[in-house]
Amino acid sequence: MQNRVKLQSTLKPLSVALMAILMASQVNAEETLNVVAASPDNNGLVATHSKSATKTDTPLLETPQSISVITRQQMDAQNVRSLNEALRYTPGVAAEQWGGVSAFDQFSIRGFNYGSTGFNDQFLDGLRMNNGLVYGFQQVDPFLLEDISVVRGPASVLYGLASPGGIIAMQSKLPTAENIRHVELEAGNHQYQRGSFDLGGKANDDGTVLYRIVGTATTREGQERGTEMRRWALAPSVTFQPDYYNKLTLYARAQNDPKMGAQTSLPVAGTARSNPNGTLPTDAYPGEPDHNTFSRKQAAVGYSADHYFNDDWFVTLNGRYSEETSNYNAVIFAGLENDQRTIDRSIAASDEHFNTLNFDNQLHGHFTTGELEHQLLLGMSWDRFTGHANYASGSVSSLDIFNPHYGAAVYGLLQNYQDTRVMNNQTGVYAQDQLSYQQWRATFGVRHDWSSIRTTDLLGYSDDIKQRDEATTWRAGVNYLFDNGIAPYFTYAQSFQPTTSVDSSGKPFDPSRGELYEAGIKYQPKSLPALFSIAAFNLTQDKVLTTDPLNAAYSVQGGKIRSRGLELEARGSVTDQISVIGAMTWQDVQYVQDSDPTVIGRTPLRIPTRFGSLWVNWEAPDISAVAGLGAGVGGRFSNGTKGGTMDNQFDTAGYGVMDAEVHYDLGHLAHSLKGGKVQLTAQNLTNRQYVTSCFTDAQGCFYGAERSVIAKLSWDF
Repeated sequence: MQNRVKLQSTLKPLSVALMAILMASQVNAEETLNVVAASPDNNGLVATHSKSATKTDTPLLETPQSISVITRQQMDAQNVRSLNEALRYTPGVAAEQWGGVSAFDQFSIRGFNYGSTGFNDQFLDGLRMNNGLVYGFQQVDPFLLEDISVVRGPASVLYGLASPGGIIAMQSKLPTAENIRHVELEAGNHQYQRGSFDLGGKANDDGTVLYRIVGTATTREGQERGTEMRRWALAPSVTFQPDYYNKLTLYARAQNDPKMGAQTSLPVAGTARSNPNGTLPTDAYPGEPDHNTFSRKQAAVGYSADHYFNDDWFVTLNGRYSEETSNYNAVIFAGLENDQRTIDRSIAASDEHFNTLNFDNQLHGHFTTGELEHQLLLGMSWDRFTGHANYASGSVSSLDIFNPHYGAAVYGLLQNYQDTRVMNNQTGVYAQDQLSYQQWRATFGVRHDWSSIRTTDLLGYSDDIKQRDEATTWRAGVNYLFDNGIAPYFTYAQSFQPTTSVDSSGKPFDPSRGELYEAGIKYQPKSLPALFSIAAFNLTQDKVLTTDPLNAAYSVQGGKIRSRGLELEARGSVTDQISVIGAMTWQDVQYVQDSDPTVIGRTPLRIPTRFGSLWVNWEAPDISAVAGLGAGVGGRFSNGTKGGTMDNQFDTAGYGVMDAEVHYDLGHLAHSLKGGKVQLTAQNLTNRQYVTSCFTDAQGCFYGAERSVIAKLSWDF
């Protein structure tokens, strides 16, 4: 019986593919087709199209929702080495909540994240990257990516369970007909070294088989003294395109992080607040360099298949299997003693492994009814997560954090506090219609999801928790395209998130729900490659967990968070030589309901209310004496966040950080050097010491990343 149920679950995501083929086979196929074409070019600083917000190739100007696309050119210009770094110049996203910690990507979108962890919903090639249980979260090296889209606001209609703030949708480097021969060598401070390559193109003469293989390897010191970071990643892929009707891409990814530095925090007194012993340096380390194991292995294989029945109807089938294994055993900060210099410490240890199956199958169709044009999308997605993780803790002798002496720590025995096995299943069916009438555009979507979560406590302290939820979400948006490139829009959208815990009676909680009202204006000038946008939003999340007033050890769903704000974004070329990326966010995030009346009106912890950025790039004229030279300079700021507890908050100071780069095209020196480029980048140019966020006094604060100076030689041959 169990095998039959398992087989049915496995076949479920494939059923929509069969339905799609049967439906579309009724459409009369035409003899001459021209349906397999390259997507619009997003290689510059300004992207014009994106599939992330609609799962169709839609111009950003016609998308009634806030979306930012971080292109490959921007990532290269700023030499980003993590998703957090890539998000620094994006409105609505407060990146690097854990500062210099790079083992995880922690950020908030419009004041929301995944619980209190700082993690958010991420998707790679249209499929979910499932969150881990303890420390084993998936992460992709940005060199493997073609672009990154930030879809702000609820996205459950297309992606299922998700934070109301928005999602991150990443696109891998996959095969193209373009001949790619690219290599990079880098070196910098903190003993930074990196080598990368990107190779691809046609595997046969007629171009029916394409290939691409992308790889990178990095080594450097961690920000905390005595810590190290190592990584290698490899992503091969191949595309078979025998005719206009069919296209199949197979891909794989392997990423190994044998050393991931430290992820511990520092005392509040000495970082965010004053300490009579002084201010701690940014490389202060409360752990033990010889007792800091943090490793992670990731692997994935997947496919994407397109079959066209005619010019108007086609199916897209996407699937991926991925797995992750991590091992963590390190000494971490656990509190500051009364002398304000001696810290308590503990050992945190966890072994985790999980695997995921993700499928998303779609039927696309284009048709007209009278004067209305329809772009129809029908789909079904299915995600399964199966994971096991434990967590153990033990005592460690204290340390004078202002005058540390490592290597003499005394360790206590580890005690297991968690040993959990979790299986999650999510199935969703959705429909979307994008309508066009003259200069009007409208988007309507609806989705229904079924979610099941089974949690098994292998320590035997509690019974299995079985939770089943379902939810219907929908969205509607409309915009108008003026001839001068101005496009005002309005949108309404919903989201939902299952809550994986129980109340004092052992009853699982209902999913929390998000709701968005947003109005904005986008402007794409006819005379230059640029896109400007302004968005005003009102976003709420209800059924948020708050402390049970009758039993403080448990929670009740008595909370509601509201986020209101304004976002500005400018991307594009101002002149032939100057281009800009600008972002500004004002957001008022607060609890409007809570079981504790004193919390109402307060801002959630680690959430800024005002932040922004500006990047200006200059390229020398081709006919000038300095042709081939270019430079960029940027600044980003935040007004700080709240730390502590909701009933006893404190402020972290605001900060401003500068970044810069200069590059030169070696082909202007000699024709034999054509394809070569040298670049020097500096992140946190002035080496500003700042705190990005804080937890409680016992949990500590995180310093922002120190200055990083990197020289890079790249070659396209």
